Amino acid sequence: MGALAVCGPTVHAAQLSCVAHSAWSATVGFSGKISAVNNDSLVLATANGSVTFDLTQGPYRSGSLQSGRNAYVAAYAQNGTWVATAVFTYP
Repeated sequence: MGALAVCGPTVHAAQLSCVAHSAWSATVGFSGKISAVNNDSLVLATANGSVTFDLTQGPYRSGSLQSGRNAYVAAYAQNGTWVATAVFTYP
């Protein structure tokens, strides 16, 4: 299986080394604006509609998770739920 590198507009090489991992070959990336966030989940408004992500698995985070911030979320599907593996926010 190949590796997937999570790339967002402000991701730096050091961050990529933290989040590139061969086990993430089934990871999908989403870009959009955070519309809601709490301890357990994040809702991202994307060009194709809102997507809710489970945050209970402790995803890698870069930047502050606040409503209104742009974000890139890497996630995998598990039992019909998107589980976030990394969340990068940017202005």
